[in-house]
Amino acid sequence: MNEVMTMIRKKMSGFALSALLASAALSGFGTESAASAAAAGSAPNAAAACRTDNHGLALKAMKDTSDPYLGSIQFLSTNIGRAAGNGFMIGTSDAGCHWQSIYNTGKLNFTQMNFLSNSKGYVLAQVAYGKPNTLLKTTDGGASYTWIPTGQHPYDRIQFLNEQTGFGYTRAFTYKTTNGGKSWSKLPTPPNTRYAHFMTEQKGWAIVVLATGGYEVKRTLDGGKTWSDSLKVKTASNFGGMIHGTDSADVWVLLYGESGMSQTSYSVYHTADAGAHWKQVISRPTAGGGPAPGPVVPSGKLAGPAGRPTDMAVVGRQAAFLIAGSGALDALQFGRSLDDGKTWSNLPGAAPGYDGKLSFPSAKSGYLAVTSFERPAVYKTADSGKTWKKVFSLPASQ
Repeated sequence: MNEVMTMIRKKMSGFALSALLASAALSGFGTESAASAAAAGSAPNAAAACRTDNHGLALKAMKDTSDPYLGSIQFLSTNIGRAAGNGFMIGTSDAGCHWQSIYNTGKLNFTQMNFLSNSKGYVLAQVAYGKPNTLLKTTDGGASYTWIPTGQHPYDRIQFLNEQTGFGYTRAFTYKTTNGGKSWSKLPTPPNTRYAHFMTEQKGWAIVVLATGGYEVKRTLDGGKTWSDSLKVKTASNFGGMIHGTDSADVWVLLYGESGMSQTSYSVYHTADAGAHWKQVISRPTAGGGPAPGPVVPSGKLAGPAGRPTDMAVVGRQAAFLIAGSGALDALQFGRSLDDGKTWSNLPGAAPGYDGKLSFPSAKSGYLAVTSFERPAVYKTADSGKTWKKVFSLPASQ
């Protein structure tokens, strides 16, 4: 383990602040010091026409990968956001009309961004392609990074409530820090947990798989010390799922069934009253994946987007969005609820590709990063996903 830490430190030592700030040329990104402002330069010409190509950026791909592709997207507001991939991070301060480079060394493969402000944030990234994630912190908008040790537990996901308090998630376990990552403590979670999500330090939810088949969704109100059953779902097989929500009482749970023939069966459940009542919003069985988890529903009655769901975004107690894709489909499939789960609608294909990540800073304004190797691009919507417009694209992999 000491050898691994030494290797990472050596790699990180090459990310010199002076060199990287020069690439952060987009106004509004990075630290707010005079030195950083000078390095950032002037803002792009707002009068220039918006582009849909790579905006003239020669982005570096990480070693052992052929072409640049996208892996993560996060918008802090309708206008200000970032997209990142295998060796680079780009940013926009005008809703995607113009993009400029923030980080472009080819040394980090970004898998998740968790910015708390326009200058401070945490990211998960691989220091070598295909290796476990490393946790890093930035205080200059993403131009340079400090390594945050996590022991022998590389995280699949992170979630920071503020600069000091955050959670690190593996497939089965949850870890917590209250001092910005200087130390981590393992939180008690139910046996066979496959996904956990904390809305606050004390309130969280977990998806538990049962040895006999099926799922249990459990809730904690005391930081994981005790867990109570909230939802039980019968299914012949269980492969985990996702939990989303911005309110600990208003929660969306996606549960996967089996996959086959480029198809995945899944269900989506929603509660608006902290689990006292649950509503099955989506039940999508498939020929290749078999029945969807939960009660048998007449064909087409609770249909969701076709393909395997890859990401979900929830805005307050109002809107929820789901993106799904498949190698057998020509476009990512998109669906939404704008009334807190009372109704659900599937919309036309959002963008070419088979894998994607979402970021919705408001119920109307959202962004989609196509993260598949083919046709990587960023799209935006101003009408809650009804229509999408490309705002950035990379050359397709050959």
